[in-house]
Amino acid sequence: MRLSAFVVTSLITASLACTAAAAEIKIAEVTSNSVLVDREKGITYAAQNVLSAKAGEMWVEGEPSSGLGKYIEVKFDGDQEVHSFRIFAGCFVDLDFWKRHNRVAMVEFKYPDFTSEKFEFEDKMEGQLIKLAEPKTVSKVKIYLRQVHNGSTWADTPITRLQFFDKGGPNELTGLTATATSEYEDADHTYAVSKAVDGWDDTYWVNGAGDGTGESITVDLGGSQKLARFGIAMGFGDTESFFKSSNRVAEAQLTFSDGSTKTVNLKDTAELQVFDLDVSTSTVKVTFTKVIKGDAHDDLYVGELRFWN
Repeated sequence: MRLSAFVVTSLITASLACTAAAAEIKIAEVTSNSVLVDREKGITYAAQNVLSAKAGEMWVEGEPSSGLGKYIEVKFDGDQEVHSFRIFAGCFVDLDFWKRHNRVAMVEFKYPDFTSEKFEFEDKMEGQLIKLAEPKTVSKVKIYLRQVHNGSTWADTPITRLQFFDKGGPNELTGLTATATSEYEDADHTYAVSKAVDGWDDTYWVNGAGDGTGESITVDLGGSQKLARFGIAMGFGDTESFFKSSNRVAEAQLTFSDGSTKTVNLKDTAELQVFDLDVSTSTVKVTFTKVIKGDAHDDLYVGELRFWN
């Protein structure tokens, strides 16, 4: 039996492969002067949602129109030298929802020194990496909606995710491909192995027959990469009860292209868990050597495998 996940049937992912050693700039707080509240469903599309790596969480302005002139304010942990940012403009639940909602076409950054800068975005369902005209050392920035690509159904304007980077740019590898020893088959390929490397923590690979022990996912890094960290989000994590109901990974063995291995032990949590690496490899085979049994279902869920250099 498979749980009905609030996820995708057709999700296009970011294809920006990055190799420069760098660091994502930590965002301390995100606020907005307009937020959509769906009182019937009990959902608030808060500005803080843009920090999540979940396709089903996003900021949406709360105006009856497209929200032009409204803003979100991003605050960093003190002054930071910002060189670039990446925006996932629109609703990334699936391609149909992305088309039916507005997508951001232009924003204006307003800085504390009273300067400003405008950025335009292509109308495509992927993360777009944008460089500032010149690096800015700032503690915060206001991001105003200036233009949108109109949705076919709704006037709401979502932003699913925002990231900021230092001079090296992003160091998380994206655009990865993967194969698995098995996967649960359904008509829409909802639980395909591609969901384990699509960049979203709330889309899932699920194994085929059995409890998942000994199953593996092999990730192709697109050439030799110097890896510094590995991350894994496992289990169906929408709620604590859902998380406990299905199988989760307790231990995994990473096998690299030179035959070397590393074993990682996981805490029983839905949060992304990150482990240090120091290896050069072109592939990583992740074998799930120990599994925690679910309370109700004998299926292994893996939300995401991530790699940084």
